[in-house]
Amino acid sequence: MIISLKDNQYKATPWNETTNDEALLDEKQQELLKKFSGISLKELNTSKDFGNFLVFPSISAKNELDDKDYIFKLAGQDPAKPSFLTGNVMGFFRLGDDVQMRITSRFDSSGKNYFLHYMLHKVCDVAIVPQETDSEQEDFFDFLCYLFPKYLNDACRQGIYRAYMSREYNDANVRGSIDVTRHIRLNTPFNGKIAYHTREYTTDNKVTQLVRHTIEYIRSLQYGCCVFENNEDSRDNVNDIVAATVSYNKNSRHQVIAQNLKPITHPYYTAYEPLRKLCLAILCHKKMGYGADFNNPIAGILFDGASLWEEYLAKVLEDHKIDLVHSNNRNRENGVRIFKNGGIYYPDFYKKDSRNSNTIKECNGFVLDAKYKQLYTVNEEKIDGDEGSVETASGTNFHFQRNDLFQMLAYMHTLKASNSILISLYESCNVDVANSLKFSKDTGKGKSALGYGGEINIIALPICSKANSFEEFSNYMRVMEETFIARIREFL
Repeated sequence: MIISLKDNQYKATPWNETTNDEALLDEKQQELLKKFSGISLKELNTSKDFGNFLVFPSISAKNELDDKDYIFKLAGQDPAKPSFLTGNVMGFFRLGDDVQMRITSRFDSSGKNYFLHYMLHKVCDVAIVPQETDSEQEDFFDFLCYLFPKYLNDACRQGIYRAYMSREYNDANVRGSIDVTRHIRLNTPFNGKIAYHTREYTTDNKVTQLVRHTIEYIRSLQYGCCVFENNEDSRDNVNDIVAATVSYNKNSRHQVIAQNLKPITHPYYTAYEPLRKLCLAILCHKKMGYGADFNNPIAGILFDGASLWEEYLAKVLEDHKIDLVHSNNRNRENGVRIFKNGGIYYPDFYKKDSRNSNTIKECNGFVLDAKYKQLYTVNEEKIDGDEGSVETASGTNFHFQRNDLFQMLAYMHTLKASNSILISLYESCNVDVANSLKFSKDTGKGKSALGYGGEINIIALPICSKANSFEEFSNYMRVMEETFIARIREFL
């Protein structure tokens, strides 16, 4: 049984829209769903009761996961055919032996996951074109190959993994304990050599061997050359791993996999544990699939949509040389202190004022806040207060909750920003990006703040849901990015 869901479904999706199987859930399946219902990524990471999940962006890079990033929640009165609520999490995983779950982006109506593929393509800097296949297994494997260069680069920033390894030698330079039995067997009559063994602190160990086997396996694939060649750091790190693993033997893959089934608990090389999981998933994918049982190296793969969307925007801004500070509340980087005796807050992207003017209107600070959550429409939910809004080509009037606008006012006041932009997404069938990208300033619906002044605008980025191929979708996204960047430059 396959249960297919979309992310950010805050209205319950009924059972008959989630599966084509007419069968209902049995008691065992109901218990499994209840076990995962409402579980956050933070709880999934800290508890061993749910299996080993691979989460991107890497959990090791997050000091604190959001308790609100739940996978799904159950709703409805009948446990045999429940309804589902979802948040920002996307992913592929299995519950038990016969229930597979897919949570895809709400912008991928074709079932091909083009939007998720494209964001990973951009963030991980790989040039893989997803296979046009209906096989969920191959789709899952594509995502694993996307992630490998990113995880490899994160791990190599901590240095090449070193560990103590036992080595056996038979030469004249004795550096350890003599193996009498082996010495008699190898060196009779005496030939000037001594058989001995020693422990060495080396980069040629079981972990780097596992990474090397994964690299060679990816290279053997039809599109393997595209995985590493698109990024200079990836190429350098691959070369470092190859140089470190001088004892590599392609016939020892099964032995290396068996040696790496236990987690890496080194207090310094923390980024190598997610990499280990990913390597095992890639090397074992054909016989394991995903989530065959919770004793396997990986029970499924999950994507934090909010973090992935933010990383995607950061990459777009970086590629177009937009000089904004990227703060990260997950890594606690580049935060802003709003109160003298308070905590630190993290606007997604900002530029501090450089004019030192006394009024915000004359300052040149700028704030950009990325929102992956669903844009509400006036007809869906009534929100008290006078919120900013933007109208799409279809006449739908989107708006943000007042808390988002109050958040932007606080950032603008602290950073002396004369302009700020809230940015989110909406599904569009219009292939004309110039007419689909909606900007509240164009419609006169930008918000001019009283008091110290400043203006808050909204950009609603269109995501094409009717593309016939990944190439067509990519071309659309590149045009959309250029249009978006042109809008941002107007404020800088």
